[in-house]
Amino acid sequence: MAKQFKDFFFCGEKLSGVLPNCISVDFEAKDEINLSLSRDMVKGETNRYKIEVDYFYDEWSEPLTFELDIIKDPCKYNNQLEMEFSKEEIRTLTKWLTSSHFPEWIIFDYDVEYDNDAKYYCGWFENIETFVVGGIVYGLKLHFKCTTPFAYTKEKKKTINATKNYVVDYIENNSDDMESYIYPLLNVHPNSDGQIFIANTTDMNVIQQGTLSLNGAASYISVLINVIEAYAKKQGCTIEYTGTGVQNIVLLCNDTAVQFYLIDIYGNRTKYTAFYKTTNKEYQIVQGGFMTFKTYKGLDITIDTERLLIYDSLNRMITYDKLGIYDVDQMYWLRLLNGTNTFLLYGDFNLNITYREARKVGE
Repeated sequence: MAKQFKDFFFCGEKLSGVLPNCISVDFEAKDEINLSLSRDMVKGETNRYKIEVDYFYDEWSEPLTFELDIIKDPCKYNNQLEMEFSKEEIRTLTKWLTSSHFPEWIIFDYDVEYDNDAKYYCGWFENIETFVVGGIVYGLKLHFKCTTPFAYTKEKKKTINATKNYVVDYIENNSDDMESYIYPLLNVHPNSDGQIFIANTTDMNVIQQGTLSLNGAASYISVLINVIEAYAKKQGCTIEYTGTGVQNIVLLCNDTAVQFYLIDIYGNRTKYTAFYKTTNKEYQIVQGGFMTFKTYKGLDITIDTERLLIYDSLNRMITYDKLGIYDVDQMYWLRLLNGTNTFLLYGDFNLNITYREARKVGE
């Protein structure tokens, strides 16, 4: 079954602009709708001592593919001669659709009754065939191959205006791929120089939490470090802070946070973050979910959490040291879990979050 549409946008052009007065048809009139949701288990092997295999994960058998059939609109032309596709028209179409060597977004327009259908797919045109009658080309079959078995929503955007006090906000991830993460694009616009953090508390593993009390101590951060030391001793672990100097302690976000490794008796190293809120002195020791870096007024940064890239507004790469990141081992790249994600932000900046959700709807 060929996918039905009113128009589509690909690589900066619309079909209606490249070849006007073309319409969508189905040359073969099949009833099946391709979902491409078959998958295989990734598994081990058996032997005489192990008769059941180990299952490691799954993988999709093949990405989604669909066919777009087009002809010239018979309501706009008077005879069969005008309905023919000339070689020049075919050349114009193939030049447009087959020049890209990387996946691109294709965006569909539908008639009103189908306007709620998924419109966004990512991939490329893998083949273009002719529909010939009596040696004359009256139609074209455009074969599109997606990068995944899914369609996607249009870009979703969320803006959070942070301050030096703490901001809590929420982001919904309603992707149909429920047990996978979405890695969004983050744009950070600093309003002043300083350190910030962006935490997805839904993605945190909270090890310990409570409320700090000075009790004669010099500062709340010194109390927090004592809490960390006590927790490590209780777990039978040694501590290695992420920094340089006598104690290797680097305090973050106006002396409200610190990162460190716990090393067990087997030498396994696990990275943690401890921080407290200046508003109520509540603290948490967490694993994951927490990213922090320096910002500079006038230097917007974009963080591509899917490709693990950081760059400025001129698309120039920004090195980690410019952001005060010297320890990238087990670095957390922000991600969205399925459902409601609770964000905690600290600093003086505006955050724009851009992402798409998967839709398992087939062609």
